[in-house]
Amino acid sequence: MRPELPFRDPKEWNDGTYRDRADDVRRVLDAALKDGKVAGAIDPSRIGVAGRSLGGYTALGLAGAWTRWKDDRIKAVLALSAYAQPFLHGEGLGGMGTPAMYQGGTRDLGITPGLRRPGGVYDRTSAPKCYVEFDGTGHLGWTDLIDSHHDLVVRYAVAFFDHVLRHEPEPVLAQKLPGVSDLRNGL
Repeated sequence: MRPELPFRDPKEWNDGTYRDRADDVRRVLDAALKDGKVAGAIDPSRIGVAGRSLGGYTALGLAGAWTRWKDDRIKAVLALSAYAQPFLHGEGLGGMGTPAMYQGGTRDLGITPGLRRPGGVYDRTSAPKCYVEFDGTGHLGWTDLIDSHHDLVVRYAVAFFDHVLRHEPEPVLAQKLPGVSDLRNGL
């Protein structure tokens, strides 16, 4: 299958691009909150979403990077090597208001430079926000294909969600652990 719009043309993307992905997540969340077997385990005031690559695009859109997609139930977003370049051409990142953690890698050459560069996605995202970059990690570093940094990915991700959704102090968010090349904490 070919993408709706080429990834090389993020300026052409808008809130209609892959909107069906956001609708799918909303339907899953609606169903989970109504399902008697699952709903009791979910605190609707503490919902976080995570996504990698195009899933990160979807998660950021739901958190308000596309203002028309914003789902107020989303209280935190974890964007793992997220394709976020389309948001650089709109105003949603600056008014998102949902706490966000971006994760990137020094070998994630197609995505991470757009996240970390001055004036890039991280800089344009409203606070509260956090950025962590893993040394030697490429775009597949958040999959089961390459697991060299999974422990760090999970450690920072859990710390972020615990801090934002449970209001627990998480000192790891201020620590540049071995294997981390860049850490920015704007939480």
